[in-house]
Amino acid sequence: MSNEELIKKFYSAFKNKDMEIIHQLCDEKIEWNTLKGMPHGGKYVGLKAIFDDYFANMLSNFEEFHAIPETYLDAKNHMIVIGRYKGISKKKKKFDVPFSHIYEIKENKIVKFTQFTDTYKLQESI
Repeated sequence: MSNEELIKKFYSAFKNKDMEIIHQLCDEKIEWNTLKGMPHGGKYVGLKAIFDDYFANMLSNFEEFHAIPETYLDAKNHMIVIGRYKGISKKKKKFDVPFSHIYEIKENKIVKFTQFTDTYKLQESI
């Protein structure tokens, strides 16, 4: 599987909340780095910390939260994804914010994620 196919499969699994596929695509000790300005942002290590702690808490601020990839750039053992976060906060405020995600891939597994986005716009909605 190419890096692009792997990452596209990851976004699809995330959208469909398919944890079995996510576990297949990610290293057990994956490092997840979100900007400190994100709700509950920071560094998380391991699938349990990422999905049971970070995402559970972060997504609790939103009625809808979608990460919509638009462009995939392959850079050997990294994939750069450019897209948009769109959704509605619990306060009924809509948001549409650009993002860049950088994935590090080793042995066909995602080992590291780094996020760049306008956290101020997201914070404004909550």
